[in-house]
Amino acid sequence: MANHFVIFIKSLILTQLFIFCLIVGVSIDINSYYLSHNPLKQTGSLAKPLSNITIDEKICQILFKNTSFLLAGNADNTNTRDYVYRQLPHQFLTAHIPALSYSNAKYILDENSKDEDEKMPAIADIPAEKANTRAVDYEKLKEYKVVLYCTHSSESYIPDSGTANVKGGQQGLVNQAAAQIAGNLNQKGIKAEYIKTVHDYPDYNLSYTNSRETVKKILESNNHNLLLFDIHRDSIPGMKEAEKVRIEGKEAAPILIIVGTDERKDHPDWEKNLIFAQKISAIGEEKYPGLIKGIRTKAGTYNQEFHTQSLLLEMGSDYNSMTEASYSAELLAEIILEMLKEETS
Repeated sequence: MANHFVIFIKSLILTQLFIFCLIVGVSIDINSYYLSHNPLKQTGSLAKPLSNITIDEKICQILFKNTSFLLAGNADNTNTRDYVYRQLPHQFLTAHIPALSYSNAKYILDENSKDEDEKMPAIADIPAEKANTRAVDYEKLKEYKVVLYCTHSSESYIPDSGTANVKGGQQGLVNQAAAQIAGNLNQKGIKAEYIKTVHDYPDYNLSYTNSRETVKKILESNNHNLLLFDIHRDSIPGMKEAEKVRIEGKEAAPILIIVGTDERKDHPDWEKNLIFAQKISAIGEEKYPGLIKGIRTKAGTYNQEFHTQSLLLEMGSDYNSMTEASYSAELLAEIILEMLKEETS
């Protein structure tokens, strides 16, 4: 144990001796530089007795601020870039190598460097394919309009309404999801409208017959650059717990896209509706993976035969909460906006 302690002490002494020699060597090299530039003046400076240096509390504070920029800040309010890259290193050296503190030299610059012309390096152009930006024609964007309605107006969310379908011609919470999509799009500069007509009362079996009239009225007023969405919520027999998808730290209700086919009724352009659905699904998967849980084709036309950019969207299921459906509505608005940006770029 005693031998180990002796070895430890010797190691400390040798380490200190090495550091001392290193500092002396650096100091001699720097001193020789300054002496060669102005030997008379520099010799006189080096001969000044250290006893003439007086340090009081104020000087200590200034020195601390000048050599501890990150802790104390820049006392002189000088240019931060200049202070960090030029003044601070110089002050640090003068604080640790006494010969430099008597020198009039400030910074050793390359003769070709011109501080007054110094500029930040230019930012290299990013190739268009890597820039992840699109030139958006906002005037064309204003030409689009999104209209939303609910064929099954009574559909709601059990955790908030206590029932899957409200009674007596009331509007279920699915209408709130539709209205929110329209509201979010309007906030982003896209013309959007929610039609609040109740279609499934008093006869639920006439829901699509009633909503067909709504669709025809919408198309009479404007069918150019129109996006038409029938907002529903899913209901899966036997399932008592809702599907959820976590996006950016929050729970959302998955969205299912329904595309009608021509199996039961004439619908020659149904594949155009499918292409429209695939665009939305692809952008949704890119921006918010898992939010669009799929595209399902069904035999009914769901009034999509009247417009090729018309879809039925199921915003979660009856066991999702309104909070989850609202978040999905918010994200869907972002997806629609992104799709329109691509259309106009």
